[in-house]
Amino acid sequence: MIKIKIDLEKILLALFFAFILFVSLGSLFNHNIKHEFPFAYFASDAFQHQVRAEAIKDMGNFKYEAAYISKGIEGIEGRYPPVLYPLAVILSHALGVETYDSILITVVFFAIIGSFIMYFIIKNFSKTAALLSLPLSLIIFSHPVSTGFLWGHWPSLLSQSFLLLFFWAVMRLDLDKSFLIIAVVLSAITLTHTSEAIFAMLFLALFFGIKLLAKKLSVRDIKIVAISIALFFIISFYWLVIFQNTWAKSETYNFVVQPIWDGNPGFYIAGFGFLLIPMIAGLIFSLPKLKQLHVSLILAFTMLIAGFLNYIGFGLRSFQARFFWPIYLSVFFGFGLYALLKFIIRKWNFTYTAVIFIVFSLLFVGMVKFPIIKQTSYNVIPSIPYANVPTGPGIMNPLHWEALEWISKNTPEDSKAYFFYGDIYSQDALLRNSKRFHAQVVPDDFIDAINKREIRRVYDTEFPGDSGGGIITRPSFFSFYNKENTLDEDLFGKKDICQFDYYIFDKASRQEAFAQYNLLIANEMVTKNFIEPVFENQLIVILKNNNPGDDCIEERSF
Repeated sequence: MIKIKIDLEKILLALFFAFILFVSLGSLFNHNIKHEFPFAYFASDAFQHQVRAEAIKDMGNFKYEAAYISKGIEGIEGRYPPVLYPLAVILSHALGVETYDSILITVVFFAIIGSFIMYFIIKNFSKTAALLSLPLSLIIFSHPVSTGFLWGHWPSLLSQSFLLLFFWAVMRLDLDKSFLIIAVVLSAITLTHTSEAIFAMLFLALFFGIKLLAKKLSVRDIKIVAISIALFFIISFYWLVIFQNTWAKSETYNFVVQPIWDGNPGFYIAGFGFLLIPMIAGLIFSLPKLKQLHVSLILAFTMLIAGFLNYIGFGLRSFQARFFWPIYLSVFFGFGLYALLKFIIRKWNFTYTAVIFIVFSLLFVGMVKFPIIKQTSYNVIPSIPYANVPTGPGIMNPLHWEALEWISKNTPEDSKAYFFYGDIYSQDALLRNSKRFHAQVVPDDFIDAINKREIRRVYDTEFPGDSGGGIITRPSFFSFYNKENTLDEDLFGKKDICQFDYYIFDKASRQEAFAQYNLLIANEMVTKNFIEPVFENQLIVILKNNNPGDDCIEERSF
């Protein structure tokens, strides 16, 4: 008779993987892997990364930025860390989906894998603590932590997934040729979002500092780290040269105390609510165990510190590290919960672990109701965060996307497009999906024209584009030249709209007067025999100027 041994741990892990995938990517994508337009994009940065991946897919490489990303300037060095975008392109081809779907799938999937890497790191410390810790990773999909996914902090999130793999690699220094793993993973971190490499170095400093104090630092350890860092520099050298001449010069360190993340719904330690009780207990109980060099504890302290470096000038980068706090600090939660419950349950067995694991998994997705309070803002246990990823399209909609795609596919590549007011155009990175040199009216001047009841030929105009790291050309390997300063005068200010080839008007707006004024301009333009409508749907009308530079509109009052 064949006896089948059931491994409950593996069953729980498999079920949790399916559960977190359903809760996160399933909810985010409305349980569809393919969409007709960018879905669940809630801020300009999301479109920034989506457009860059799409441009790389079109060009077949990332030597240069697409001109429509860099304010119409050709030959601008591809200066963004290069790992995320090719991954999105590869997955786009592999799954047969658009890059706007594949790039978000990539980030969410790696974040989930990161939570399991953390599980195996904690398991090296305590199997029970690891299982009790894992459900807390669901909180990365709670508000406001989930804004990292919704608002487009994707390179940082992917890099932090690799950072977790780096912690695991350091834990496994005993592996043969472990220096290869460490070097490759450190390179992946740096080539995905370089600032996370600082946190990797902070971890190494703490880890080897504690090893030294515990008199457990060996010559072999030092040799492995030295070889790893040397290999890392060799692997990453090409990108590091770019980084040194772009981002390192444009984002220099300044000592600034920044307790609040201005303009962003940042995550703060109080956001854990009642979960802080077992987390603080776990932190206290873990202090005597640091000398045993458990990587899970050292990385938790490292990333707790990293999340508070906003008080000494790290600002944005520290706030981004907090997106993964529910993963990094989960060991405190699991260990603290286990230690506290051990005071009550003397004879612990796996059944207790499994039941608590299931209960907290359900709790952290809002499925455990509070029986006393009839109605709370979230209708779940108060002060307990839970995964609540919105199921919705976000900023984009099918009609705007149809218009942007029409421009990208039906206009000459050297065309110049002018966008009049649209409610969603404040998130200007989405306009790059036109894949054409584009400008947009400055809303304040647009409103001023309405208030003064004027139809104008010249409006305050901006030429949106990505200048992060500087708009840089590269005449030679070590030679970089910033072109942005020489072009500011040309790219901003009063502009003659008659110089453009295409005009895009929204026919509806939350402010009806804006839409009416758009249509007034459009109707005035089509009285010219060289301007004609070329595209229209329920929301957008696009006009073509067949004689750019000619008098395209009569200036008058209305």
